[in-house]
Amino acid sequence: MTETYVLKQMVSLAHTPFQIVNRDGSVELGVGMRNVERLFYEKNHQMIAVARERAREYPVIFAEKRLLFAVFPEDPVTGQILLAGPVVSRALSREQLIEVRREWNMGKTDYQPPVTSIKKMVSMMLLLHWQSTGVTMSVDEFWKKNRKNYQFGQEFERRLSRELFQYQENVGLHNPYEQELREMNSITNGDIEALSRSMSETYEGEIGILAKDPLRSAKNVAIGNITLASRAAIRGGMSTEKSFSLADSFSQQVEEIENLPEVEAFKREIKFTYARMVKEEKNNEIVERENQVNPLIAQVKDYVFHHLHGAIQVQDIAQALQVNPDYLSHLFSTSENITMIEYIRQEKVRRGENLLKYSDYRVQDIAFYLGFSSQSHFARIFQKTTGMNPNEYRKTFGNKKKWKTKASEST
Repeated sequence: MTETYVLKQMVSLAHTPFQIVNRDGSVELGVGMRNVERLFYEKNHQMIAVARERAREYPVIFAEKRLLFAVFPEDPVTGQILLAGPVVSRALSREQLIEVRREWNMGKTDYQPPVTSIKKMVSMMLLLHWQSTGVTMSVDEFWKKNRKNYQFGQEFERRLSRELFQYQENVGLHNPYEQELREMNSITNGDIEALSRSMSETYEGEIGILAKDPLRSAKNVAIGNITLASRAAIRGGMSTEKSFSLADSFSQQVEEIENLPEVEAFKREIKFTYARMVKEEKNNEIVERENQVNPLIAQVKDYVFHHLHGAIQVQDIAQALQVNPDYLSHLFSTSENITMIEYIRQEKVRRGENLLKYSDYRVQDIAFYLGFSSQSHFARIFQKTTGMNPNEYRKTFGNKKKWKTKASEST
């Protein structure tokens, strides 16, 4: 059975509690187990039996009532199994925590499962499997083996064949692929007029049905469009991180919409937002080429974009770019007609404007998020830049409709 030392390191890396369980169900050893986890298994002793039943000749990851577990093959000599979990893949909301505590008979405890990503958990499982058996397994092999344990894996081929036949019989043609390519090429080229024309085309066929519920289906289509548009924007010159950050925001916002017309309108707005931002990127590239802008300038702006949530010092930027801070400051101010300190403040204020317009965060929280030392410091800088204090700005420009394309904060 896996050595205690290795398990302790895995607890540190993956934040996952472990226990070695004997054949009779008694716990031989717990590693990284808090008192609340011990209480969890006392109140849900059947989970050990469930895990043992799932144990195969390979490690198995499975979910029960929102919680993730992993179980490793039974030791042929001792009959012991190694059980990892429970964990969750992302922090639960207050309502979800209450529901989990109720479902798992945890009463009024402060039980909150540790958080670890599925990717990290799988890597941990593969490493432990190799350490205990000497057998290597790729991530692809892992999921192929685990597929047999899941309901979808058992029904996949049969259901796919049946539903493909039914779709061909009852639904008809999809929207043409060529039309989709024209939309995506318009975004890649930053051509807003071409995008408008392609989105106004009439064609034979319909958008696919991606869920039984019409609203859920429309949201899924929108998320698919966001994914395609984000990749098209990257091909057009937008930075990968910027495009993916926008896609994350858009996808989360789609989930908050509660009616079909608004989903459709929002989906269209996303495509135009990406096209506009690509156009701006291309225009900036032309200006930079004409002015022969030093590539360090773009790197400074990229650094500021990724660190707006914290305190940013010129020294930190220079160190990250491996240049002299005095040289970098002079180069930036000469090229941009603004000092680096002023640029940082300007960008923080722009992000603050967006949060005041489109979020319900308190001014104090926004100041903290943007790395200001205090709310009054943020308010002073904000008023100096915009002519209004944050509360006045929110009252004047605050948008009660929570669409926030983030174009203003990301450019």
